Amino acid sequence: MAKIAEKSPRYRSKKVICKDVAEIMASQSLHYGTKHVVLAQTVWAWSEFHGKYEGCPFWSEKALASDRIATEFIHEHAVPKSVIIKMLFDLKNPTPEKVEDILSSFCVGVVVTREEDRTLNQNGLRLKMPEDWDGDDRWARYQKVGIVPKKM
Repeated sequence: MAKIAEKSPRYRSKKVICKDVAEIMASQSLHYGTKHVVLAQTVWAWSEFHGKYEGCPFWSEKALASDRIATEFIHEHAVPKSVIIKMLFDLKNPTPEKVEDILSSFCVGVVVTREEDRTLNQNGLRLKMPEDWDGDDRWARYQKVGIVPKKM
């Protein structure tokens, strides 16, 4: 999913995304599977809000130093999508503010090299945070394997 142009009928502001997600999560009539699909798409839309590569606010030091073509990069989630989705499902009485707090704090896209992506996978960190994660540090996976994210 790439950045959605503001003129597109599919465009939503972050405020609208949070409002919609809170309403969907509070719904008693929607199936778990439906909610999961919405949350999975929300995580992608949020992490790529400013762009998948160009415009992505965080890049690893290695990706920044690389002169490789874009096919050598991965748009990675600092906190895995599955962890963020679980956080959203765990919300009691979801509100737009609670949704925004989770998405703003943990749903962060980072451009990494394919090599760095493989390193995360080889260390069992593809779909989860480290066992000793404190629940707050969104960079914990990267610190475990030596990936250094930089704000653009």
